Amino acid sequence: MKSIGSVFALSFAMVGCSGLAIPTGSPAAPTSTGDVAANYKTLVDFDGGDGSDPTARLIVLKGALYGTTYTGGTYDDGTVFSISTAGKERVLHSFRNGVDGSEPFGGLVALGGRMYGTTFRGGATNAGIVFSIDTEGTERVIYNFELAAVPDGRNPEATLTVLNGTLFGTTYNGGVNGAGTVFSINTAGDERVLYNFGKPGDGAHPYAGLLALNGTLYGTTSAGGAHGDGTLFSIRARKERVLYSFRGGSDGARPDAGLIPLNGTLYGTTYKGGAHDSGTAFSASTQGQEHVLQSFGSASGGVDPFAGLIVLDGMLYGTTTQGGAHRQGVAFGMTTAGKERVLYTFGSDSDGAAPFAALTDFNGILYGVTAAGGATNNGTVFQISP
Repeated sequence: MKSIGSVFALSFAMVGCSGLAIPTGSPAAPTSTGDVAANYKTLVDFDGGDGSDPTARLIVLKGALYGTTYTGGTYDDGTVFSISTAGKERVLHSFRNGVDGSEPFGGLVALGGRMYGTTFRGGATNAGIVFSIDTEGTERVIYNFELAAVPDGRNPEATLTVLNGTLFGTTYNGGVNGAGTVFSINTAGDERVLYNFGKPGDGAHPYAGLLALNGTLYGTTSAGGAHGDGTLFSIRARKERVLYSFRGGSDGARPDAGLIPLNGTLYGTTYKGGAHDSGTAFSASTQGQEHVLQSFGSASGGVDPFAGLIVLDGMLYGTTTQGGAHRQGVAFGMTTAGKERVLYTFGSDSDGAAPFAALTDFNGILYGVTAAGGATNNGTVFQISP
């Protein structure tokens, strides 16, 4: 069975970056307002055969939750699964590391009664694919990366975004400059590169998907920019603009997650940087004025948020991959002013560890996944009542 630590190390090594390892070190000094009780329940303990290492946010479709696992399944190349809110799980598809794709790092998006996603590897050139799948598990490859005459991107990591019936996404590598791309694709598989990252001062290697807001796409890159620590960018009519370059200090570094809107303001996280170099939560205007809401780095408050935020009843909710009392990550709530409270601390009683994915709201309950932990250390699906 592939381990999540080795998988991340491999993908980062492709561009000379360090891996995202399961936490083992000591957290920094506390900055959080402290832990509070939450109604937490593990719904699924993955056992490897049904999937392992889930890293992507769940979606809600027809009253059930759907998601992906990065590894595991029949061929150890990842799965697509469904789960009821009562915890009844079903594997819809096991990827084969062949023409049907391998290692879906990103999640799913619904369009026209089907779900669409990407795999990091596999396909005709082992550069990843775009696929569709229905709720019964019938999977179809609609696009293979790096089959085009012009470099069209490689290794998509992000969940796709729907805008006006078209799918939009990013690739982590590939493109003209080898630093990733923004692309569009329709449900018939007609793909078009909208932007190639990697020009001087530009962003590079986007992990995250895109936010469609008022006809403009907004996103983040994990590297590049004026200081080499990532960017916020917008793209409209194939014209890209760097809105903000992170400096790697108190304002954050390596924004690996996407953005969400609330009252006309963008919100997101950085995996590193901040006062303790353990990540931040930030807000930004659509013109690029950035403000740090919270610097992570406490034993109780969490360390290194890889996932983005969601909004529920005017509050922001998210996860950190590390930190907390057991050093295995936390789920937290936060006001738009940056006041944080811990909802749950992972790492006790085989309840899951290292939540890399954003949370999902379903009827006021938060659902999520952990990339490790659980009964067999293959990850979990959980729910929290905030």
